[in-house]
Amino acid sequence: MRANTAQEQTLNRLRAFPCWKSEQESFNLEIVTYGDLGSKSGLLPLLEQAFGWPFNEREFSRFVKIDPRLRNGVVGYCAMENGRVVSYVGAMDLATRTLDGAIEHAGGVYGVATLPGYTRRGYSTALLEATHEYFRRKGYRFSFLNTSPTIVAYSLYKKLGYSDVYSYPSVYKVLNTKKATLPEAKTLKLDLDKVLAIYDKYVRDKVGLVVRNRAYLEMHAKDKRLTSKNTICTDEGYIVFRKEQYSTRIWELVAQNKVEAEKLVKTVEDKARGVVFARAVFDKTLRQIYLSRGYAFLNEGHSVFMVKPLQTETSFEQVYGEDFFQTQLDHF
Repeated sequence: MRANTAQEQTLNRLRAFPCWKSEQESFNLEIVTYGDLGSKSGLLPLLEQAFGWPFNEREFSRFVKIDPRLRNGVVGYCAMENGRVVSYVGAMDLATRTLDGAIEHAGGVYGVATLPGYTRRGYSTALLEATHEYFRRKGYRFSFLNTSPTIVAYSLYKKLGYSDVYSYPSVYKVLNTKKATLPEAKTLKLDLDKVLAIYDKYVRDKVGLVVRNRAYLEMHAKDKRLTSKNTICTDEGYIVFRKEQYSTRIWELVAQNKVEAEKLVKTVEDKARGVVFARAVFDKTLRQIYLSRGYAFLNEGHSVFMVKPLQTETSFEQVYGEDFFQTQLDHF
């Protein structure tokens, strides 16, 4: 559906910008949802320039169908100028757990981008406001996004009512020994139901992005983030990691006790060489395990998680408190 009301608001907003020129009123400017975008090839230069993401319509459409955060929504909004995609804002539907244990859905903003040469015309502002209105229509009380204070868009988010919730604590360790030679273990099919059961037990008292179902894990499995090759699962925990040439990233570590957590970390270290690191380490017990094993701890990074209340009568702290939890596997 074409967002005609949002389009009219965009034109009115653009006229208030210093860069607006009267002759630009002849431009054919419109806002459409991702689904209503005819040819999506225009997103390739837009997203590659902004994020180094060589957008592929076929692959992204496949991902939309398997991602429960995208498949039942608008996916995103596009600003079109004379038939060309010049700006984009993605929209996700996120499931969260509140302080009282209820499941509450919230909006998630991703992929905010404008083509070079079309910036500072109000396109991102208009698309973000269209996205916020979409979230309000769905009854959401909050909109979340990930960004960095070092980029230009950060000031725009602050202007539109977003505030920092937290930065992402990280751990890093340089391995001083060569990669261990371990016997090749037989690769077994990953039991997603077992992984989900371990995770649900681990987060049962946690608040935040801690609501998952099998579809969420299947999405990560199909996207090769969660596979039998890069996941070690025991009866009391699991660890998801990715090995690169000289480093290993730990995506998620879930364990029922300290002993099991340390065993899982050691197992990954034995398989790695160079550097092992993990981001979004909010579990304080897990931090202590990393520190005891010689990891350097960075409390704040360049990435921040931000929130915008969509209903003025409700604050983030009232709904979620001070310990909003997620792992890097929840990053969007």
